[in-house]
Amino acid sequence: MTLNGLIKLTTLLQEPPLTIIQWQILLVVAENPGETITDLVNDGKLDCGTPSDIAVSVKRLGEGRHDRPGLGLLKKQQHEDDGRYFRLSLSPKGKKLVDKLKQKLRNIK
Repeated sequence: MTLNGLIKLTTLLQEPPLTIIQWQILLVVAENPGETITDLVNDGKLDCGTPSDIAVSVKRLGEGRHDRPGLGLLKKQQHEDDGRYFRLSLSPKGKKLVDKLKQKLRNIK
């Protein structure tokens, strides 16, 4: 990627104000729907921070907390075998954002 392409990519990633960790989570979940944070970390698919960092970002990308609403980009479904874990997938809003990013990335050289 050229320097100009890198500048375009950096600008593109700032459109919705997400961190690099949040972008990586969205892109990895898009490619691996239905997996848990633990699955993604243990399989080496998600290596953008500690499991704690990732869990905080997932909460922000999803429903949020009582004092800070989430972005509604991820959906969590409780794991059927172990209620401590949640399967992750993109919400319709998250899918639209990831698709938009992928389309724009194809145009960056």
